[in-house]
Amino acid sequence: MTPTDTEAVAEQTAPGGTRWGIFLTILAVPTLVVAGLIAVLVAWLFTDDSVEADVKKTSCAEAFAFGGAKVPEGMRDSWCGLQAGSEPRYEARFRMPRAEIDAWVAASFPQGPKLRTTQCGDAQVDVCLNAGPVAGERASVQIDVTHDSRKWSEVRFVTFTR
Repeated sequence: MTPTDTEAVAEQTAPGGTRWGIFLTILAVPTLVVAGLIAVLVAWLFTDDSVEADVKKTSCAEAFAFGGAKVPEGMRDSWCGLQAGSEPRYEARFRMPRAEIDAWVAASFPQGPKLRTTQCGDAQVDVCLNAGPVAGERASVQIDVTHDSRKWSEVRFVTFTR
């Protein structure tokens, strides 16, 4: 019997591959690249939170001791770091009650100097202190205080050797 124009003719299906393998291969390469970039970004975000590459977190007691200061009792939200290099440089950033700052400075540096409101270098700093090595200590100290309210102040304590 011969097929007529109205009869449906079945397609011949030959065993063989589809093009899905090629499509998935092409799609997998950018997907792996994007996944790798996301993994690198996540690793970068969670490995180090220091501002500079050569700064590492350290104990605040060590930072204050290097400058000959006492750890403030009312200290909150503190971060302390050590900058690596030929000479150590410690930095501490913290908040403390505004009314306790003068007593802390006087207890830490009984021979002086005192906090001052002039020549602080930064217009946003309310009071500051710059001291060379005092009381037989080997380090210089810089303290910058910014009052953020009537009760609290932000303090930046830096100590280093010259």
